[in-house]
Amino acid sequence: MAHYTGQLIYTCSDEEGVIEVVDEPAVRSLHFGTRARQTTMFLRDPHALALSYTQCLMSALLFADPPRRALILGLGGGALARFLLHAFPQCQVAAVERRALVIEVARAFFHLPEDPRLQLFLADAAAFLCRRAAPHDLVLVDLHDPQGMAPLVSRPDFFAQCRAQMGPGGVLAINLWAGSREDDLKRIMRHLRLHFDHQALYLPVAGKRNCVALGLGLPPPSLLTLQERAGQLQTSLDIEFPRLLAELVQLNPHLLLGDSSPA
Repeated sequence: MAHYTGQLIYTCSDEEGVIEVVDEPAVRSLHFGTRARQTTMFLRDPHALALSYTQCLMSALLFADPPRRALILGLGGGALARFLLHAFPQCQVAAVERRALVIEVARAFFHLPEDPRLQLFLADAAAFLCRRAAPHDLVLVDLHDPQGMAPLVSRPDFFAQCRAQMGPGGVLAINLWAGSREDDLKRIMRHLRLHFDHQALYLPVAGKRNCVALGLGLPPPSLLTLQERAGQLQTSLDIEFPRLLAELVQLNPHLLLGDSSPA
């Protein structure tokens, strides 16, 4: 068991390892046997996104219409599902998780709702992606093991399968964390650019070792349109979208400013 600064309130395990829930004064976190937080939830505001990388994943909303269908690969404590269901009342959310105990813990400790708009699939993401489904506006990927990205994400066809789940104007957002697999990360980024026609954006998470990448189904709108959306989204969702957009523009001028210099 890892040493935590908060109080361990629940622990269980399955064939893949330990699942632990830790409380601190203002937040509750999900851990998989290490100090790394898989999910963190504000105890007084469970619908808000408490971890910076989850807010970075929502930068996908800058490039798409308000989502009506979203697919989440990797449930964790359900932060992304809770947020989308709360923020977008018309959104249907499908979440895929291969560990039954993770789903149980998300229900019992992280306010994952019983909501007719939420479909939970107890399945491996690889098997799920082989299914035919109605097109999604958002595909959010958060698949990891203790060494880094889940091996599935490194497969040459992974992003092609994700794109097949998207509508024409859909956006993919993925949480990239290399861990001990730096070569895997380079391969994953190369596959992402290839399968999204080089319309890939990168947004490092401030102060962390992970990075969010976006794959756009359509060319990005004008910078003025993006700035207008950022302001509107900040007002409605209480996330610093103008700051996220400014960082995206600085790091990806080749796509967002028409700059021909290398990314």
